[in-house]
Amino acid sequence: MRALLLVLCVAVIGCARVQVKDETVIEHRNHAAMLEQQARAERAQFIEGDARAKPPSGARVPVDGVAEDYTSYNPTADHLVKADQLLRERSAHLAAAKQLLEFADQACAGLPAGERASCPLLASSVDRVQPERNGFTLLMRPSVDRNQTLKRLSCHLAYAEATGFDRPSCPLFIKGTTLKAVGDTGIAFTASADPVAAELRAQARRLFVGRPGTESE
Repeated sequence: MRALLLVLCVAVIGCARVQVKDETVIEHRNHAAMLEQQARAERAQFIEGDARAKPPSGARVPVDGVAEDYTSYNPTADHLVKADQLLRERSAHLAAAKQLLEFADQACAGLPAGERASCPLLASSVDRVQPERNGFTLLMRPSVDRNQTLKRLSCHLAYAEATGFDRPSCPLFIKGTTLKAVGDTGIAFTASADPVAAELRAQARRLFVGRPGTESE
């Protein structure tokens, strides 16, 4: 009976969404593989048919020592519950990895695969740098196709989010960065967190400020 209740409990809990941390595709897949191994180890500890009698809470043992016919349960069924929880978390990591790849594919639609890992932004393409409270805005030169540059930057950012920010080829990309078009020639690099915004401004100063045709903060 207890085993049945545990199974029903798992079935109900399984409907809830499993939260996973913000990781790259590789990290999600590695995490999923580790969880699968842990689930197998839990399942290996389940003994089918290991039914035992467990007195209900507060029950008294008879004076004559004769055990009453209490509902039997399988104490090793807890391992199945744990295995199920691990496998649901594994599925959440695999789904997150898939979502990251799909997002990168959408952002890079129409661009050759070789361009995903290459930074399309050159200092010579930038006319001015405008520091903002939540980041900065690059104003592109009139000869530069702002929309195409933004598309390629968005692709590269999505690629960095999927594969990791440890060694992005574009130094302006920091985890937590978002991009959007501003006016006719601007591309805004923004962040919701102040530390990321400060790091974005520092990177922009390092790369662009002091070069001919750019403005300082």
